[in-house]
Amino acid sequence: MIQSFLKPMLPTLSEELPTGEKWVYEVKYDGFRCLLYWDHSLITMTSRNGHPFHTIFPEIPDYLKSVQHKVKHLLPLLVDGELCILADSYKANFEYIQKRGRLKQTERIIQSAKLFPSSFCAFDLLAFNGQYTFQEPFMNRKKSLKSVFEMLGIDVSHVEKSSFINFVPYSADEKSIDDLVKKKDSEGIVAKTIHSKWSAGTRTTQWIKVKNLKIGVFILLGYDTENSFFHVGLVKGTTIQPVGLFAHGISTEEKEALIHIVKRNQSEKKGSFIRIEPSLCVELSFLEWYKEQLRQPRFIRFRFDADWEDCTWEKLQRNN
Repeated sequence: MIQSFLKPMLPTLSEELPTGEKWVYEVKYDGFRCLLYWDHSLITMTSRNGHPFHTIFPEIPDYLKSVQHKVKHLLPLLVDGELCILADSYKANFEYIQKRGRLKQTERIIQSAKLFPSSFCAFDLLAFNGQYTFQEPFMNRKKSLKSVFEMLGIDVSHVEKSSFINFVPYSADEKSIDDLVKKKDSEGIVAKTIHSKWSAGTRTTQWIKVKNLKIGVFILLGYDTENSFFHVGLVKGTTIQPVGLFAHGISTEEKEALIHIVKRNQSEKKGSFIRIEPSLCVELSFLEWYKEQLRQPRFIRFRFDADWEDCTWEKLQRNN
């Protein structure tokens, strides 16, 4: 019997894409990892932790029921993918999916499904015609998944914003997909070995994700001794606006040096937060903006050459 939920296999984060004949590449979409179980009488969608999505995003199971007759001989299916609200064929809207994911009232869920419809972007097939396939090579699973979508009459050449379900295509050309992801401002790329098998609940080096990161220079605002986060900001208009906090990417030696600088130059201390006057700048990488805050900021280096007055909101938006 096919299980309706398995802990997903996770890619390993890297700064560089692997290359070679054994690798293929997919656009990474920014949403909720989701396993879709589709049987004759049951359609469930579950998060990576086993929480139900099908009640929060009912437009997808409703659509699948309407086309089930086309693939009923292949059921049950278990499909791995990303639940998204697409901005276009290459980028998902993280803010919208977050808002929809928090809804609980049925009326609001139905209304939001009409205003901001979601899409299940499928990239792997774990069960097919009631048989597990995750021990088959990745390319075999991918081709089987492609055939399912072709039976459904869905274009497999690209992801379509208006479609409730999508097939995530792959490419063997690392440079072309890298150029495409940068041009379209996608979240990143996932590289997968063509012979990789799917293993539930593991983080594997057979799948490698590389994020399409942005770079910026920010003003150091202070340090929180309770949670060990450094706070940063940008000049916006006539004030300095806090835009995020970071703890990752900085070495032990760099962190100790930065804490020493903060404590030596503190202008105010409220509770566990030590504030300093604007003077020191740091260079950070980040994924994108979310509600005027940095998503996934990471320390790169000190920028002793930068003037804090030049770290403006407008300049950063122009450069990214």
